[in-house]
Amino acid sequence: MLITVTPAPAIDWTLECADFAFGLVHRARAERREPSGKGVNVSVALQRAGVPTHAVIAASGEGTDFMGGALDALNVAHTFTPGGPVRTNVTLLVDGHPDTKINTSGVALDAAACDALVEGIAAFPDADAVLAAGSLPPGTDAELHARLVTRARELGRYTAVDTSGHALAAAVRAAPDLIKPNAHELAELTGASLRTFGDVRDAARGVREQFGIGTVLVSLGADGALLVDGVGEIWAGARPDAVVNAVGAGDAMLAGFLAARADRAEAIRTAVRWGASAVAHPTTLFAVLPEHRLEQWSTVEIDWTRAIQSDSD
Repeated sequence: MLITVTPAPAIDWTLECADFAFGLVHRARAERREPSGKGVNVSVALQRAGVPTHAVIAASGEGTDFMGGALDALNVAHTFTPGGPVRTNVTLLVDGHPDTKINTSGVALDAAACDALVEGIAAFPDADAVLAAGSLPPGTDAELHARLVTRARELGRYTAVDTSGHALAAAVRAAPDLIKPNAHELAELTGASLRTFGDVRDAARGVREQFGIGTVLVSLGADGALLVDGVGEIWAGARPDAVVNAVGAGDAMLAGFLAARADRAEAIRTAVRWGASAVAHPTTLFAVLPEHRLEQWSTVEIDWTRAIQSDSD
């Protein structure tokens, strides 16, 4: 079983409009609210694929009734530890335009809340892996993800981290088994300018060697993903026949990798299939697309001089 840990959960509120202009009143033709946050998204994807998972979520009070009820409806096992109210993030989908997303900030987790979240992963003796995922609420100890990695390792579990900024910089020092930055996050971590696949490979190799990380999985948006580990590198990608909503694609990709992590080549192929399938669906509740709806590639013969198009998830 894989435990996901989400310090900053959210409710994703998506609004669809035919058009949009500032200063006018618009009527949404559709709206939906979904439980979210990186760890929550990964648990939802794993559960829908039949992979045992449990989401540990730092939240108390407002928003927890909705989130708990929605996760119950999805049959996603979950536990709330002390935290602030669940924040709301807004995504605006307008015909013919890229997604527009407005994220709100959560409430800082104090020392007691951080301690409760770290110890929360010890409550599941059957778990064999822990993912610490997502941003930290402003004011929260930047070492929280690193502490989760250290505690999970003490429990003998595989450890993965998906975060950014100061939290990622602290987490890599704890040497997790896996990190999943996008190109922008990897550039920020290393201070390098990443323009080509070779730049990404070199930066990922440097992080592995410096901090003793097992695997660096770099999400490259439309350019797929690059896996760098002790064996070498694999570049993989998949494109759906239609792109509907890119929100949560990086989380879907990570879920796919973790679901198949026992085989590195199959894991990255599964990762990009799940990520591409996610962008072909209007919500984070995606089904993996059949092969005839996906253009797929996977290779170790990579043109390292090729420019990367995108650093998004």
